[in-house]
Amino acid sequence: MKLKWTLEKLQEEANKYQTRSEFRENSKGAYLKANKLKIIDKLFENHLNNGYSTKRFKNGYWTNEKIQEEIKKCKNRKEFWDNVPLYKAASKRNIIDISFQNKDNNGYSKKPNGYWTIEKLQEEIDKYKSRSELRLNNITVYNISYKKKLIDELFKNHPNQGYSNNYLNKNIYTIYVYELPNFNKCYVGLTNNIKRRDIEHIFNHKDRLNLFLKDNNISLPQYKILEIGLNPINAKKQEQYWINLYKQNNWELFNIAKGGSLGGKSFKWTKEKLLNEVKKYNTRSEFSKNGGAYNAAIHLKILDELFENHPNNGYTTKQKICGYWTKEKLQDIANTCNRLEFRKKLDAYNAAIRLNILDELFENHINNGRTIKPAGYWNKETISIIINKYRTKQDLKINNGSAYNAAKRLGILNELFDSKKNS
Repeated sequence: MKLKWTLEKLQEEANKYQTRSEFRENSKGAYLKANKLKIIDKLFENHLNNGYSTKRFKNGYWTNEKIQEEIKKCKNRKEFWDNVPLYKAASKRNIIDISFQNKDNNGYSKKPNGYWTIEKLQEEIDKYKSRSELRLNNITVYNISYKKKLIDELFKNHPNQGYSNNYLNKNIYTIYVYELPNFNKCYVGLTNNIKRRDIEHIFNHKDRLNLFLKDNNISLPQYKILEIGLNPINAKKQEQYWINLYKQNNWELFNIAKGGSLGGKSFKWTKEKLLNEVKKYNTRSEFSKNGGAYNAAIHLKILDELFENHPNNGYTTKQKICGYWTKEKLQDIANTCNRLEFRKKLDAYNAAIRLNILDELFENHINNGRTIKPAGYWNKETISIIINKYRTKQDLKINNGSAYNAAKRLGILNELFDSKKNS
C-alpha cells in the first residue's frame, strides 16, 4: 500500500537529514510531495542554515567564474540540473545556454537516430514497476514508447500492465455511444468523465460526428451508457468489443482512432500523409468529412495542391471552379439580400470568407446587412420557443447568440432552462 504523506510524516522524514539536498536524494517521494505542497521551507525552518549547505549561504560564493568552473565538471545538462544550487545560481544570472555553448550538442544528451529499438525500449522499461515511475524517471523513453504506440505492448507482462493500483482505483471509465438510427451511424466512446466528454462533443466542431450533425442540421443526440465502472485495462478491451459489435450489426462508425485509446497526442497530418489520404476521395466535399485531415490541409494552405490532379480540381459539378468567385460576382449577389440570406448561399458565402471581403460586401447596406428585430420582439415566449431547440446554455449561446443575450438581459435564462429540464 502506498504511503500517504501527512505533514507529520513529512516532518519526521525531513528530520532524518541535515540538508535539503540529502532529503531530495534519499527520499524522493517525500521530497516531491513536500515540494508540491510548498512546505519545504517549513520542514527545514529549525535545521541548521534552514537545511541548506554552508556553501549555499556564503555571500558571493556563486560567482560567474565559479559557475563556469562547476559546469565544466558536468558531462551534460542532466548532471547540471541535478546540482540544484548550481542550476539556480546559473538560472538566476541567465547564463545557462552561454555556459554550455562550447559543449557537444550544447550539453544535451542525444541518442543517434535508430538507437531506441524495441529491444532497448523494453530493456529500459523493465527497470520500472509502473508507467508513472517510468514517466517520472525517464520521460524520453516514455514519450518515444507512447509516440510509437508501443507502450501497451512493452508493459503487457508487468503487473496490472504497468498501471499502479492507485491509478486503477482513481480512473474508472465509462463506455458510451451516440446513435443516429435514421442514418445507421454511431460514435462509440470511452471516458472517465461522461458529463465533461458530452460537453466536449457539443463544442468540438472539427470531429466527424459534429461535422455530420452540422451538415444535416440536427443536434447531438443523448448518449447511451454501454458499460460503467471499468478500470483502464478492461476499458480498452471493452471499447473495442463494442466497436466491433456495432460494425457487425452494420452500423457505420464515426470513430477514427482505434478503440481503447485513453487519450493522448492527436494524429499529426503531414503533407505526405495528406497526399495519401486525399486519394481516397473524389471531391473536396467528401474529403471535408474527415475533419482532422481537411482542417490540417487548410492550416497548411495546400488544399488546392492536394486536388490539382483531381477532375475539376476536386469540385463537384454543382460547385464553381477556382477563380469563378470574383469580388464583382459576390457583390452582385450581396446587393440582393441581407447577411442572413447571403449566408444560406453557401458557395458564395464561403468564397467571401476565404477572400476576407464579407464586411466590405455589406458596407453600404442598411445596418451593414444585419437584420434587427423590432422593439419588444424578444420576450419570454419567443425566447422559450428557441430555447427548446437546444440542450444546454452553451449550445444556445453558440448557435443563437441573440436569443441567449436577450434571455440573459431579461434575467430569465436560468428559469427557462430549469423549466425545460422539468417538463
